[in-house]
Amino acid sequence: YNEYKSYLRLKMNLAEAKTKFSELFLNVKADSRHDFITWIRNSEELEDFLSDSRIQILDSIAEQLRTIIPSNGVLTNETLHGLDDPKSEHVDAFLFPDDVLDDYCDEGKMSRHYCKDCGSKRTQRLDLYSHSFSAWELKFLFTKILPPLDNKCILDVGSRHGAVLYGASEFTNASKIIGVEMNADFCSMTNRIAENYKYDRIEVIQDDIRSQTALLKNADVVILNNVFENFLSKEDQIKCWDLIFGSVNRSGQVLVTVPSIEESLDNLEGKLPSDWIEEVDFELDEELVPDECDLDSLKDIHLYKVI
Repeated sequence: YNEYKSYLRLKMNLAEAKTKFSELFLNVKADSRHDFITWIRNSEELEDFLSDSRIQILDSIAEQLRTIIPSNGVLTNETLHGLDDPKSEHVDAFLFPDDVLDDYCDEGKMSRHYCKDCGSKRTQRLDLYSHSFSAWELKFLFTKILPPLDNKCILDVGSRHGAVLYGASEFTNASKIIGVEMNADFCSMTNRIAENYKYDRIEVIQDDIRSQTALLKNADVVILNNVFENFLSKEDQIKCWDLIFGSVNRSGQVLVTVPSIEESLDNLEGKLPSDWIEEVDFELDEELVPDECDLDSLKDIHLYKVI
C-alpha cells in the first residue's frame, strides 16, 4: 500500500499509472496474488483511500494553482480592502487546506502567529480567514446543505480561481455552472483547469456582475462567498446588493452566502427588503461533520430561498 502511494507522488498520467500498477501486481509473489486481489476488493484501508476520489481531484487542482497563486489567494493586480490588519491573515482555504498549511508552517513559508512585540517571543495566534471554500466545505455544501441540483443552473458571483465551479462539477449534476469574475487572470486559470479536467458544464464570464442581470434572474442557485466586502468600496457594495435585491426575485431561487446577508448589510448600514427571502435552516450534526471540515466555517454558511 505504501509503495502504491509512493507511485502516486510521481504525478503520472493515466497510461503510466496503469503500467505501474500492472508492474506492481506482477512483482507480487505468485502464491500471494490471490490474497492481494482479495485485499484490493475488500480492504477498508484502500476503500478509505479511494472513497474521496473527488476530493483528491480537487486537491490536485489546488496543487496546480498553488504554483501560480500567492498563499493569500490574492493576485498582484488585485486591489483589496481591509487586508492590512497585522493580527489577521488571509489564507485561501481551497488552496491551503490544514494539512498543506501545516507543512508550509513547518517549512517556515507561512505562519499561524504574529509577534506582539517585534523581536520578542510573545506571539499571538493569527486570525485566519478565507474568501474560498475548502474542498471539504464544497463537498458538504453540495451534498448536505443544498438540495439535489440536477438540471439546475448554479451561478458563482466573483468566482476567482474557480473553486466553487470545480466543486459543483464534482458533486452535482447541475446542467450549467457559471462563474462571473472581473479578473482576467483568474478567468484564464479557470478556463485552463476546466479544459484539462473536462469540466464541460463550466462557463466563465469576465465581467462585473452588475452587467449580468439576466444571469442573476435565470440562475437557480446564486453563491456569494465574501464576494463584495474586501473587493469593493462601500458605495459599490450597496449598488451590488441593490442589484441582487432587484434581480434575484424569482420564487424558489436559492442564495448561498458567507457571511449572512444581514451581517453584510449591517456593515453597510443597509436594510433587508421585506418579504423577499426566508432563511432555510439546514441540519449541521457535528458528529457527522468530517474532521477535515472546519465546523465554524460551515456555521458561517447561510441558505436563503426567494419567497
